Amino acid sequence: MKAIVLAGGHATRLWPVTKNRAKPLLPLGDRPIIDYIVDDIIDEVDEIIISTNEKFADDFRAYIADEGIQKTARVVVENQDSEEDKPGTIGAIINLIETEELSDDLIIVGGDNYQSFDGSDFVEFCREKNSPANVVYDVKQKSIAKQIGIVDLEDDRIVDFEEKPEEPPSTLGSIAWYFFPSDDLDLFDKYEEHFRQTDVPENEYLDEPGRLIEWAHERTEMYAFSFDGQWFDVGTPKGYLDATASITDSNVVEGEVESSDLGDNVVVMEDAVVRNSSLENSIVFPEAKIRDSDVKNSIIDRHSKVQDVDLNDALIGEHTLI
Repeated sequence: MKAIVLAGGHATRLWPVTKNRAKPLLPLGDRPIIDYIVDDIIDEVDEIIISTNEKFADDFRAYIADEGIQKTARVVVENQDSEEDKPGTIGAIINLIETEELSDDLIIVGGDNYQSFDGSDFVEFCREKNSPANVVYDVKQKSIAKQIGIVDLEDDRIVDFEEKPEEPPSTLGSIAWYFFPSDDLDLFDKYEEHFRQTDVPENEYLDEPGRLIEWAHERTEMYAFSFDGQWFDVGTPKGYLDATASITDSNVVEGEVESSDLGDNVVVMEDAVVRNSSLENSIVFPEAKIRDSDVKNSIIDRHSKVQDVDLNDALIGEHTLI
């Protein structure tokens, strides 16, 4: 069994913080986001393939070297230069299967997920079913359900799937953990061949993995691994802040904080400086400086300087002066 970690996006919803930084390498607590995924599956698979773009390939190679997992993990570069050139998530998987001549059982994981279940439990479930499988989670809010694939089950078998419904029939959603046994890898080629004969735009059917599940569950038995607990889409500022809050019992202060009021869920990283300010639900990256300011629900990137301002729901890129 091999695992593919999808890390080829340009994370535009988190720009400018992710303009020059891969989203799966953002710090979550004291570790990069991708580390939680790798830690969950590294003992369960023969190889981990990190699929990314050329811009961030060296960063992921450095991550693999720093973690000392060169024998198990490697980087494969997608052929793209920008978000517009991106082959789509399904397109990237199809290209990877073809170019790397993959014929093993595959675990496929979105590199910007953070969830409370143990990935090894999903692997065990997949081995037991030996059929395509998808992790599902009750997101509880219809507003979130509209943005993901919604699943209907009989026991643990998927009997209906609707990608991004305008009127979600439930809030049981698909998240980016998938399993395809080797005997079912031809589903990708069959899926692409089917849609090439339709009027559906290529960027639509080759982008969202849920489109494949929506099509394939009517053609083969597919199963759902359900879990309770927490799941976060770290691709949004709110998701990133919420995920950070979920893994920290209290504020994390590694930098210098002087004459300041820190509310809940505040992270001040190493060499950052906060003086005469109020912070709540915010992340301050290394070597950023905040003075005489009120900052809420915001992310302040490294080397930025914030002074005499009130910020709420702000994304401040590196080397910014406000």
